[in-house]
Amino acid sequence: MKKTAYIIITTFLLLGGHSPLQAQKKLLSLADALGMASEGNKALQVQVLEEIHAAALTREKRGTLLPSISANVAYSHFFDRQTIFLPGSFAGTSKPVQEIAVGGRNAYNGFISLYQPIFAPSIKRQTKAALINEKMQHGKTADFNSRIALRVSTNYLGILMMMGQLDLLEQSLQRNIKALKDAQSLFLQGRALKSDTLRSFIAVENLKSSVSYLKNSINVSTIELKRLIGLEETNDIQLSDKLDVDLQRSQYEFYTVDEALKTAEANRKDLGVQKLAIDFQQKKMKVAQAELMPTLSLIGQYQVQAQSDDMRFGDYAWPRTSFLGVQLSVPIFNGNRTRSQISQANIRLQQEQIRLNDFKDEIKTQLATIISKWKEAKSQLEIQKTTVNSAELNYQMNENRFENGLSSRLELTDAELALTQARINHLRATYNLRVLHTELQHTLGLLSL
Repeated sequence: MKKTAYIIITTFLLLGGHSPLQAQKKLLSLADALGMASEGNKALQVQVLEEIHAAALTREKRGTLLPSISANVAYSHFFDRQTIFLPGSFAGTSKPVQEIAVGGRNAYNGFISLYQPIFAPSIKRQTKAALINEKMQHGKTADFNSRIALRVSTNYLGILMMMGQLDLLEQSLQRNIKALKDAQSLFLQGRALKSDTLRSFIAVENLKSSVSYLKNSINVSTIELKRLIGLEETNDIQLSDKLDVDLQRSQYEFYTVDEALKTAEANRKDLGVQKLAIDFQQKKMKVAQAELMPTLSLIGQYQVQAQSDDMRFGDYAWPRTSFLGVQLSVPIFNGNRTRSQISQANIRLQQEQIRLNDFKDEIKTQLATIISKWKEAKSQLEIQKTTVNSAELNYQMNENRFENGLSSRLELTDAELALTQARINHLRATYNLRVLHTELQHTLGLLSL
């Protein structure tokens, strides 16, 4: 008995072990997608590294204001002794110039040198420019963060919209398949024309084509969403949010253009980056101007050297030489290169100021466009709500008339088509409102990962 029970249990385990496991899909909300993109987006990671690089560049510029200390050790072996030239009278000869071989064949030299800038306006201004560049890169990272959030959000909402359309088309497809079967049945009974059956068949095939196209579009958009959030393509995801929009909650954000522009100027990171670009060009111009100023530095050196023909280091004499002083460098003429650099920097500064004014105008235009579109989209949503209610009532009336033999299948098919189109239009109106709300958040500088 025990052996029989053991065999039965083993058989069930083997059968269960060979049954395929269904891979569970990861539920993904819009908030989850934004959170994953903040860590997994490759382009954002590159920009973060650019920000780190700018910070390292600032440290490099600061380091040039600190003392530079270097140690050097050298050994030379001379196959022929070094030669110096002296007046012949100094060397005890009658020649005007007498060459004399001096020094040992083995020469040793070691020294430690010091260089400390005391007054170096160019270096200080380069450091200030590097600090501004670091702030610019930080602002660019925040702006890139907002742009990625916009792409992720619009992609997510687009998938939701297509999924809603797919659901409506599949419902319509089922109704049209039923209509096709009814038309075929009536045709066989001699109670309908062949054209009615053909019309229903064409409607079904068109819907199948639309369903297939939407499924492929959803698949492509899902792949792009996975790439944006840094998720492997092999992972299955299922969107958990809904496309519904709360008009009462989001309507208050669409105020006047001037009020929106004030909010954008206070929060837009790219606008702040453009303002910093002007400061950066001003600092670069001051760096070029500083090249015309003198520099003062502290210099020093401690040197030990020796020469001999042998390697008996204990017999060597190690004379020492040391000094500490200041060095003044005054630029006099360099072919007017510095003045040309100042002129170039001034031109760049004017360009950045023009870009800032143009950018402000562009933001104002974007806000005006979004607010105008919002008013129209809100009106369209209200119209589509009424249209859907009317289309549903019309379909119910035609369905009842058809079931009671008071109308034709053609009338019911037209009513079904009108209902499906009305629901799709309502879905698109809802999608437009959600996208406009997202675009407004981005334009105001309030959207981030």
